[in-house]
Amino acid sequence: MESLYECALRNDKEVLLFSDHMHQIHNVENDYAWQEIGKAGTKEIFSNTGRRRLNIIGAINTVTMQPTILLEEENCNADSIVRLLEAIKKQYNHAETICLILDNARYQKGKIAQSKAKELGIDLVYLPPYSSNLNLTERVWKFFKKKVMKNKYYEDFKTFKTAIEKFFENFDQYNSQLVTLLNFKFGVIKTI
Repeated sequence: MESLYECALRNDKEVLLFSDHMHQIHNVENDYAWQEIGKAGTKEIFSNTGRRRLNIIGAINTVTMQPTILLEEENCNADSIVRLLEAIKKQYNHAETICLILDNARYQKGKIAQSKAKELGIDLVYLPPYSSNLNLTERVWKFFKKKVMKNKYYEDFKTFKTAIEKFFENFDQYNSQLVTLLNFKFGVIKTI
């Protein structure tokens, strides 16, 4: 029997999406920096005060590399998931099957999300607890942070939000890099 992933590769009537949310704080995320041996120096790293953040709620089609992204300043909740489900249905209105793989966040498993998914004809598949490594969207977030957040200072929240929006608006320019990340090649760890 053919898997949903194999069906999604074969045609555009079956859509397989991975979904996750990220809470990105408006501040610098330090990463590696190099300095020439024997050369003393300092590197100033600016930062912002406060903890204002932008919640990124997304779903990624790992076949077409197309994202469905919502940016919100309020906390993620059942209403956020409803908006994401509606955006997914609108984007993939031609699909016969839409399968959304997501984690076990309470607001994603609640009655509101469940009933909206059923109404829209979207199958929700929940990953086992503590297995975020199986959610391919986590790889997108890591890539996003590398491109937009690591060692980058955004003086004000508007500039910060614009950089995030620009990344997702131009998401297709990263396809050649993302195709190596968004695959089902998982390392198997031998346990005793």
